[in-house]
Amino acid sequence: MYKIIIVAIAIFSLSGCTTTQPPMTEFRVNTELKIINSDSTKCLDESLKVTQAFSTSAIMSVKMNYTQGPYKQFVYSESQWADSPNRAITSEIVKLLREAKLFKNVQISKSRSKSDFILEINIEDFMQYFNNNSTKSYANVIVSLSLLDAATNSVIATNTFESRVDTKSLDANGGVEALNKALANVLEQANAWFIGVCK
Repeated sequence: MYKIIIVAIAIFSLSGCTTTQPPMTEFRVNTELKIINSDSTKCLDESLKVTQAFSTSAIMSVKMNYTQGPYKQFVYSESQWADSPNRAITSEIVKLLREAKLFKNVQISKSRSKSDFILEINIEDFMQYFNNNSTKSYANVIVSLSLLDAATNSVIATNTFESRVDTKSLDANGGVEALNKALANVLEQANAWFIGVCK
């Protein structure tokens, strides 16, 4: 009987030291792209290598950040990205270029193959924004692309694409939905730009 009491006290003491962590919800960057069919043939004999996107440290993290007002930045405590946005956006751009079929082949930066062109990506913004009293929210995405000649490292073409989408709800889920829509808008703009470059 004495041993049972000791065990019961020990279990009760240990249970008092544990804290219940809320479950973490993971979100993905996943756009539904509308690829424009093109008769552009200028780049069909050329290969392209897509470098890993440059971005701020916040966009390189799986932590899901949001901004309130002009200065305050916070992190959602129960939501995060399944993969860092800079890696996910790079993958989305590779997927776009492969499906567009403007180039002979499209390789990632880790590929050992030589390429004719290099695409540099700079993610300038990928964030959910709230006003000061958190009554309104929107997602903003800004991506700059530079197409370089691999042999000379000279810039062939460069452009910046931007999209802002209001959220349907004032939470992480609403932010993710709006960010994906804004990114899809940016990628569609980029696709049209690539078609022009390859004409």
